[in-house]
Amino acid sequence: KTQFFARFDINMSEALETIEDLPQEEVGEALPEGEDNEVDENAHLFQWKNPIAASNDPEETDEDRLLYYKERECCVLLLEARRILSCMVDLREKEDEEAWKQKRLLEEKNKKETGKMSCQEIQELLQNQPDDDMSDWINRIQELKRLMVIQIRNNYLLDRDLSNLDKKIALLIKNKGNVQDIRLKSSRKKKVTESKTVFAADPRKLEHYQNFFYLLQTEPRYLAKCVYLVNAEQMESFLETTILTLYGDAYTPREEFLILKLFQLAIQHEISMTKGLSDFVGGDSVVPKMLITYNRRKQGTEYLKKTLQPLLSSLMEKTELNLELHPLIIYQGIINDQEMETGQKSTLERGISQEQALQNPDVKRILTARTQELERICQSFLDGIIRTIDDLPYGIRWITKQLRDLYLKAMPNAAKEDIIKLQMYFVYYRFINLAIVTPDSFNIVDTDIPAVARKNLVFIAKVLQNVFNFREFTANDNLAGLNEFINRSKPALLRYVDDVPRVEDPEDHLQVTRYNELTHQTKPVISISLHEIYNTHSLVAKHLDALAPDKEDPLRQIMVDLGAPPENVSEEDDREIQLTLTNRFKVEVEEENEIQKLIAETKELVIPILRLVPIQNTIQRLTLMDILEYGIKHATENNNRDLSNKINQVLENLGKLEKEDVVSKEDNYESFIHDVALEVANRSAIREQQRKEIIRLTNTLENLTKYEGFVRDKIKEYQEYVDQCIKQTYNPSAKKSFKFSYKDLSKRGVIIDSDVPTLSRGKTVFNISSTIPGSYEVKAKIAGIRAESMELRIDDLLEKQFNGIDRLELDQITLDVNMTIRLLNEKFLGKKK
Repeated sequence: KTQFFARFDINMSEALETIEDLPQEEVGEALPEGEDNEVDENAHLFQWKNPIAASNDPEETDEDRLLYYKERECCVLLLEARRILSCMVDLREKEDEEAWKQKRLLEEKNKKETGKMSCQEIQELLQNQPDDDMSDWINRIQELKRLMVIQIRNNYLLDRDLSNLDKKIALLIKNKGNVQDIRLKSSRKKKVTESKTVFAADPRKLEHYQNFFYLLQTEPRYLAKCVYLVNAEQMESFLETTILTLYGDAYTPREEFLILKLFQLAIQHEISMTKGLSDFVGGDSVVPKMLITYNRRKQGTEYLKKTLQPLLSSLMEKTELNLELHPLIIYQGIINDQEMETGQKSTLERGISQEQALQNPDVKRILTARTQELERICQSFLDGIIRTIDDLPYGIRWITKQLRDLYLKAMPNAAKEDIIKLQMYFVYYRFINLAIVTPDSFNIVDTDIPAVARKNLVFIAKVLQNVFNFREFTANDNLAGLNEFINRSKPALLRYVDDVPRVEDPEDHLQVTRYNELTHQTKPVISISLHEIYNTHSLVAKHLDALAPDKEDPLRQIMVDLGAPPENVSEEDDREIQLTLTNRFKVEVEEENEIQKLIAETKELVIPILRLVPIQNTIQRLTLMDILEYGIKHATENNNRDLSNKINQVLENLGKLEKEDVVSKEDNYESFIHDVALEVANRSAIREQQRKEIIRLTNTLENLTKYEGFVRDKIKEYQEYVDQCIKQTYNPSAKKSFKFSYKDLSKRGVIIDSDVPTLSRGKTVFNISSTIPGSYEVKAKIAGIRAESMELRIDDLLEKQFNGIDRLELDQITLDVNMTIRLLNEKFLGKKK
């Protein structure tokens, strides 16, 4: 008995009281009166009596009472044992049931994630889901993409026409300036012209650089590779060019979307080269350096000011505050204070150990007070950081989400503690910590920071660093007294760590997609120095094979046009210029090929079939063909022509896919069933993605349509301006016709090649006239025989000149473009260049 009660930790007095709380059926029912006239000698055992109280029976002895007590104690023990055993059995059954339930849930989750489901399991899952037809959504998405492709191609042609008109206007204005006599230039203008040698020598250079930086900005894969090819000395300046110049210091959704894609690619590359957490957060890691530069943009500094400025200002006001916790330094400070106050040498012993200093009562008192004050200040900083989580820049939060997801994808067995440390390393150590230690570099404080105050900030940052790393100080560390504070902060900080990456994807948060570039009515503009232009050009040229291994890569095409990198500009000639970034390449919308469309169509046919066909009760694993055969039988019995048609279409589609080696009948179409299982298991998530995709595509299509109207209006406006410019500038003069001999045009360098026979050249005369502004008719007579007339347009000639085409092939003669323009300007505009 003693062992039993000791084993289950049962208190005897509590066990005796428990008997009265048990249900009647646990202790037995009392016999009805009058049913049995015999007196039961043991009836007293079934009635409760206080064994200590004296009995009224004069014949009852002490031995009888003792026996009664022991019997009663035994009954209580047995009943309590029965209750405990019942509780243990119930508990074990519940534990087994919960364990089985968790195992089933885990297996179902694993099947859904991996798609390893049989046809019967897919049927069960479908028949437990609400009946919804997703084929309409898929058809809607495909139709929107088709319409978008048509609209994009149409807009591309309109953009090209608008760009040509824009260029034509610029060339006409430039030629008008060339015609006018502007030979006198100030020395200042000459200096500016000389500093623009790279663009002055080749006017198209500017256009190529606009294409070059547009490609780098909108295709982050180049910069994501480039950042790992830069040497350490160039890293800081390159990151400033990349992050601050290309993507701007201020926050705009477009630039933020692009720079976050750059970070995503850089993180992927970084993780692929690391073996563990220590490598990723090491000194040679590039992503942390990128983040430091990224955090210096406007949204990062504004968050730091809002969160830390009140805390730091309050701290700076306490000029006497000293958070030094080293016992020997505190001890020496006491000696200094005594000697400064009394003017006499302190009686305190010098050259003592740290342990001896800790025994000093004043040191103990100061140490305790400073520890409490440091804890209070750190708590206020921690509260401020946690409280302002909604103000934490979206980009940083999304980057931590990518760090977590991509790190887990590369290292699925990574410890949760490592993931937390990785996230907090970027949020606290590489962002907030830097601003606490050096607030003046972030312009958070306006006043100079005294040495003592800066030292206090170091102590605060050190404590908070351990808080965010969930790491205690060692026992012999002077800050070990803050360990209790660190442990007490863990629950709130874990919630903070969990909430930081809870953000939407950039497409949803920023409302930006890759198609938005096609709808912007104003082109992006960057301010960049000549030094940055040349350095970036040189870097890309040096590593072109690594950045663009494909010979048809757009970057290679632009680099061919740019040519060799120019020599670096001197400091006195360096200046910032504005580049209007333009895309020279046609944007293609990714369309599904016919095989992908057929697969999607077949899946959308199979899913309702699996939903409609009753589940067969069999222990055998049924294949897709088994289900389809039973489905045909079921459709025939129920006269369901729609189901029968769907099954026949599926069989036809499977035959086509098998011919393309996409599926195989030999493995019972297991690969296809795997894809169907994944889609069914993730039905709700796919549905939500499709809903968002429809919204995005619809909005994009509407914007593309609006953009078409905008471009058409611009084309009309530009064309009217071109016509007006030509009419005003190139209106025919009083004499509308000029006659030139073959020899005269050859001497002027206008004719540079000819199929006219040598003997006939002396008898060849050209008559050039203009009746329409900007248009010139050339009539030739060769030996008195009139040749076919030719038309020259000044805008066409100027475009050829801009594109570097120096020859104009006409019937039987070839003209020099530059000399022809000079001749027309001289004769028809009445002014000489």
